[in-house]
Amino acid sequence: MQSDTISPRRVPLALPGSRRVEHCYAVHGKGGCETARSARVELVLVDEARDVWNVLGFHAGADRFASDAVDCDGNWRVLGWRMADGTRPFGDYDVVDPELAQLDQLPRAAHPRVLRACTGDDAS
Repeated sequence: MQSDTISPRRVPLALPGSRRVEHCYAVHGKGGCETARSARVELVLVDEARDVWNVLGFHAGADRFASDAVDCDGNWRVLGWRMADGTRPFGDYDVVDPELAQLDQLPRAAHPRVLRACTGDDAS
């Protein structure tokens, strides 16, 4: 007999009435796929106040994103990303409402120096 597993409640990326949305590959949507390691991307960052900040950065590995613009002890989370060269490898962007973001489940944006210190990688 197979038991039913309970999955965590998925919050939608945006709702029809969302007042503010970002168009990007959401970490909880299409952007959860692997991009090319070290690919130059525009990161869509969100903080606890739900402020949004777009910065250039790169994908440094599974759930690891880095940008020189982020402080070493910053609290920015990666809501999603866009390819810096404008290409769309996964088709149309997700529509994402920062107000609905589950911050505790989003990866932190890190300064490349922090990534190297934590992993021993030269992720720059």
